[in-house]
Amino acid sequence: MASILLPPCITAKGLVASSIPIAQSAIALAQGYSGGVAPVVASLTTANSTLAGVTATLTPAAAVAPPCVIGLNTVAGAVSQIVTINASIVAAGVQAVAVAGLPSPTFPVAAQLVVTQLIALDIYIQTILITPQL
Repeated sequence: MASILLPPCITAKGLVASSIPIAQSAIALAQGYSGGVAPVVASLTTANSTLAGVTATLTPAAAVAPPCVIGLNTVAGAVSQIVTINASIVAAGVQAVAVAGLPSPTFPVAAQLVVTQLIALDIYIQTILITPQL
């Protein structure tokens, strides 16, 4: 039987997974990057709220993995990645207009880092938060 925490974890993964192609396509917008990546920020905010619900459920039991299937520590790992990704989005947005309103030479790398981090978070949620509950 699946855990009651499985649906919110699946929801968070879906939000992250759907953000990957958006973040990738936003790179081509160059100085319009911040606007193009705005849906990713919204999805990450929702994923963070969803995972906060998981944390609230785990808190009374002080669940930590292991021995628990998922725990406060593993959910915190996903939340910390969301915080890092949001910081990377802000940094890439600044670089998108760094040189007289045009992208800096390092913008493509900064924006691609966001995509790489989203992929890593997607894998983390699947591997650490979803698969153990199946």
